[in-house]
Amino acid sequence: MLEYRYYLLVENDKIPGYFFSDPELGFYFFTEPTHRLLLEKQKINLSIENKEINLEKSQNNPFEIHILHQHGLNVYAFVLVEKWQQPILQYLTLNELPAVGADIFNSEEILNLLSQICLLPTGHFMVGNVQDYISICERIISATPDKDFFFRGHYNYKYALVPSLYRKKCFYENENFMYMDFKTQFYNELSDKKYIEILTTMQHYKMPTRLLDTTSNPLVALYMACDKPANYKSKGANIGEVIVMHEERKNVKYSDSNAITLLSCLAVLETNYKQEMYERIKESIEKKDPTIYQNSIAFKRFVAEVKTELPLFDLDFFKPDVLLKPKHVKVGMINERIIAQSGNFILFGLCDYVTGEYTKLDTIHPKRLFVVNRDQIVKQLNMLNVNVGTMYPDKDHMSSTITKAYD
Repeated sequence: MLEYRYYLLVENDKIPGYFFSDPELGFYFFTEPTHRLLLEKQKINLSIENKEINLEKSQNNPFEIHILHQHGLNVYAFVLVEKWQQPILQYLTLNELPAVGADIFNSEEILNLLSQICLLPTGHFMVGNVQDYISICERIISATPDKDFFFRGHYNYKYALVPSLYRKKCFYENENFMYMDFKTQFYNELSDKKYIEILTTMQHYKMPTRLLDTTSNPLVALYMACDKPANYKSKGANIGEVIVMHEERKNVKYSDSNAITLLSCLAVLETNYKQEMYERIKESIEKKDPTIYQNSIAFKRFVAEVKTELPLFDLDFFKPDVLLKPKHVKVGMINERIIAQSGNFILFGLCDYVTGEYTKLDTIHPKRLFVVNRDQIVKQLNMLNVNVGTMYPDKDHMSSTITKAYD
């Protein structure tokens, strides 16, 4: 790491340290052990020459020093904040730092330090405890009280916000076969169910669907960001994320709405029909000519399918973009898990079955909530009765919770 080392000049002292940079987390300088302590939140001017950093007080320069952590008088770190216009220099990334046990700062120590300032220079948040998390959610929700909020927790902050159906080509190309196979296997239970009810049942049993789970309870999402998936293999930094989404209440759909019926019945259509509809609808929107999709065999097949659930379906009220854009949907409390997790879904529309492209969700809040120190967060959530037993209220998970309490 010697090639990355810089020396901060403070009066007559040279303090060694390393720059750290990450597109989401910000731009920092971490020192090695020292007995000096810089003043917090000074306005400074920064210049670098021959690996030596000069700091001069300046009222006009937007760089600021922030103390992140002080352990006795041995270790401290500070951040240089400047709207992401960092000077040209050598810096470390999370992937270049060891996870634990190093002479310099390791990635775990850096993440814990960042969680102490919580609000990162990039405007995103790093949370390491339940209290900070609740405060952040309250801050975000209170800023737009006229919207409905939805949350989703990911164990890895690099996970894509994409339904399981669109994660593999073999899934979205065979959606109708998987749907009909599942319905056939449980025909007595599902024969009189609506499209969306069958899809939610498939989702419950981990089948690939065009649904993506969300929750209206932010603590549930935080638990999911801490709940390590089975067979998970570590990939870089140990960071989870809670994604916050907000939608105008008038645009949030319910399971018995016409828009949800239109989107969910896509699951039973043959792939070639869905591809033809996707291409015709995109062309008709671009050329502002509805006859382009209305005269296609694929659309007529779609209308016939829709009328099995909506016999009075009226084409005069149909807007083709409803089949492209994902919708937030509140479903009925059809099983114990949805009830326990305050569950909702995002229902995705047509994709391009050649390229795999689809319309992305546009309701994601711009501020990201990164989650670290997850073992401690799990303990805090357990005190609030948010644990594997309450999130998954079946006998297997409940027995596991009871056993762990005495282990």
